[in-house]
Amino acid sequence: MPPLNRFTRMLVAIAALSFLVIVLAYLLASADRATRALVAAVLIGAAVASIGVRFTYSLRANRRYAALLENEVASQTRSLMDSLAATAAAERNLRLVMDAVPDAIVVVDRAGRVLEANEPARGMGAVPGTTQRPTLFDVVSPDAVGVVQEKLDAAFEGDVQRIEIPLIRADASHGTAALLYSPVREGSKITRVLILARDVTDQRRSESQYQQADKLAALGQLVSGVAHEINNPAAIISGFAQTLLLDELKPEHREMLQMIYDEATRIGRITASLLAFARAGGKQRALVDLNDIARRTFALRSYHLSTLNITVALDLDPSEPKIWADASELQQMLLNLLINAEQALVTIERARTITVRTRADESDTRLEIADSGPGIPADLRTRIFDPFFTTKAEGVGTGLGLSICYGIARDHGGRIWVESEPAGGARFCVLLPRDQREEARVPAAASEPAPHAATGRLAVLVVDDEVTLREALLRFLKRRDIHVEGVADGWEAIRLLEQRAFDVIISDVRMPGMSGREFLERLRRDRPDLVARLVFSTGDAFTPETATLLKESGVPTVAKPFDFAVLERVVREVAGRATASA
Repeated sequence: MPPLNRFTRMLVAIAALSFLVIVLAYLLASADRATRALVAAVLIGAAVASIGVRFTYSLRANRRYAALLENEVASQTRSLMDSLAATAAAERNLRLVMDAVPDAIVVVDRAGRVLEANEPARGMGAVPGTTQRPTLFDVVSPDAVGVVQEKLDAAFEGDVQRIEIPLIRADASHGTAALLYSPVREGSKITRVLILARDVTDQRRSESQYQQADKLAALGQLVSGVAHEINNPAAIISGFAQTLLLDELKPEHREMLQMIYDEATRIGRITASLLAFARAGGKQRALVDLNDIARRTFALRSYHLSTLNITVALDLDPSEPKIWADASELQQMLLNLLINAEQALVTIERARTITVRTRADESDTRLEIADSGPGIPADLRTRIFDPFFTTKAEGVGTGLGLSICYGIARDHGGRIWVESEPAGGARFCVLLPRDQREEARVPAAASEPAPHAATGRLAVLVVDDEVTLREALLRFLKRRDIHVEGVADGWEAIRLLEQRAFDVIISDVRMPGMSGREFLERLRRDRPDLVARLVFSTGDAFTPETATLLKESGVPTVAKPFDFAVLERVVREVAGRATASA
C-alpha cells in the first residue's frame, strides 16, 4: 500500500483528534468534578494541539505558495524581458533598414506634423525629435504648400498620391523632390500617412541635358537641310552679282552689286558657322585657325549682343595662330564663354563690354574672354567648373556650360581658369598647346607647289538640280570664255558624258535621283579616267555624311555660295592636273 502524502496524514490526525474530543465530551458529561477538570484540560490541550497543527500547516502552505508565486513572477519577468529585448532588436533593425534606404521616409499626421523620419529625411529638412515638431510644409517651397496640403488630404481619404514639388533642403539650397503619399491604416481608420521622398534635382537636370542633346542632334539635321536651301539662293544671288560685276558699270551700280555680293557671302558664313556648331558625329581634329573661329562665333552672337547694349572687341593675334583641334568643340567652348559673360553683364547697369583676345607663342595659344560684369566671388571660383553648379535663377542656366568648357580644354591637352576681382569683371583664360608638327609651321604655299593651271578654252559640265543656280554658273563661266553645259542630275550627266568629252565636271553633292556619292561611284566603275576631272560643290560640308564623302574621296570641293574667282581657279587647276596626268 503506497504511503500517505503529508496532506492526507494531516487530515487523518485531525479526524482522530476530533474523535477523541467527542469521546472526552461524552465522558465529561458523566464524570465528577475532578474528572471533568481532567477532561477539560485534555480538551484544551487537544484544541491547542489542533490549532498548532492548523497553524503549522497554514504556515507551510503559505511558504509553498509564496515559492510558487515567486517562481511564476520570475518566469513571467524573464519572458517579458526577452520580449522587450526582441522588440528593441526589431525596432533597431527596422531603424537601420529605414536609414539604409536612400530615399527619405517620413510619417506625418493629419496636420502634416512629422512623427517619424529616417536619416536621409534629415538631409531634406525633416528633423523629428525637437521640442516643436517640424511639419511637412517646412521643407517645401511656399508656392507648393497648397498642392502638398491637397495631396495630403487626399491620402487621408485613402488614395495613394504622387507629386513633384520644389524642395528646400536642410542647408537652405533648392531642388526638386518626388513624393509618394501612402495611407497607414489602423483597422478601418487612417491615422497617419507614410511619405516616400526622393531628391530628383540631378536626375531632372540630367534629363534636361539629354533632351538638349537630342535637340542639338535634331538641330544639326535641321540646320543641314536649311543650310542647303539657304546656300542655294545665296549662291544664286552671289553668282549673278559677280557676273554683273564683270561688266562696265556706273560707280553707284557697282557699289550696290558689291553690297549684294558681300551680303550673300555673309549668309554663307553664317550658315557655315551654324553647321560647324550643330555638327554631330565623332571628334575630327584638324589644323584650325583660332582667329577664324573667334570671328565666326562672334558673328553668330553679334546681333543679340548688340540688342543688349554689349560691346564686343576682338583683339586677335596678327600671326593668325593655328592649333590642332576640333573646330566645332572650340567654337562651342567660345560660344559658352560668350553666353556666360553675356548673362553676367545683363545684371549690371554700367557700360557692358566683352573682349575676345588671342595670343600665341612657339608652344601655346591663349584665348581670353573678359567682361566688365560684377565679377566672381572668391568662394565660388573653385566651384564654377563643377557640373550642375550654377548661381543663376531656375530655368536660366543648367550649370553645364563651364564644365563643358573645362572638358574641351582638358581633351585638347590644355587648361582653363578664371581671374576675377570684386566688381572688376571676370576673365576666363584658356591655354591650348600648339601643334608641334612641321606642317603647322610651314605655310601651305611652301609645303606644296601650286598645280599647273590650264589655259585657253575649256569645256565644263555642271550637274546641279537647282535650275537658277545652274544658270548663274553657266553665265559666269561663259563670260570667262569657258564652254559650259548643265544637267539636273547624275543620270543625265552619265548620258551626256557618253556623247561628249569635258575637261571638268562640277557636281552637287546632294541631289534627288543620283546623289553626288552615287555619281562618283558610277564614274569609278564605268569612267575612271573622269574621276580626276570631278569637282564637288556643296553648301553643307560640315554634316557627317558629306564630310566623310569629301574626306574619303579626295575630290576638290567648292563651297556655296561660290566665290567665282576661286571657282574658276579650281576649274583650271583640275583641268591642268588631269591633262598632265593623262
